[in-house]
Amino acid sequence: MMTHLSFEWSGPGPLASELRKPLTGISIDAFYPAWGPDTVTLLRSDGTGLKLFSRMHDVAERLEVGVLNFELVLEPSGTGTVLQISPSFSAGSVASKLVIHEADTTAESGLAITASDGNEIIVVASAGPCHLAVGGVPSSIPHLFEPEYPLDQYVRVPV
Repeated sequence: MMTHLSFEWSGPGPLASELRKPLTGISIDAFYPAWGPDTVTLLRSDGTGLKLFSRMHDVAERLEVGVLNFELVLEPSGTGTVLQISPSFSAGSVASKLVIHEADTTAESGLAITASDGNEIIVVASAGPCHLAVGGVPSSIPHLFEPEYPLDQYVRVPV
């Protein structure tokens, strides 16, 4: 029997609406060079943020996968490293889930946000447990994008 592990979201309204809001930057917190950040906050033009983190789920003996969790943040902490993103994300974007299949389980392990000009930001569970990998942002931070699985193994599903 196939098990499905969904994004975790407890905020007001649908997550899809939150993911379409204009973005101004990304803040990464508690970065460990070997594993990636603990949390990533998508910074929005209204001053709020959407905080992402990964929670691990056991899917077989000695095998676990990360699933993204989302929290609405009314005032981002300001303690993270803010990465600049393309101005094209300020006009809104389209979001897709990145779903991985492993041991009779599908898991919503990542997010791809695509701006109207084709620029893309990817946040996905990292190879390091409970950490994230961030791609598509200019950064000199080493090892920022080391996903749990190669990107071509994820299935994109519109949010």
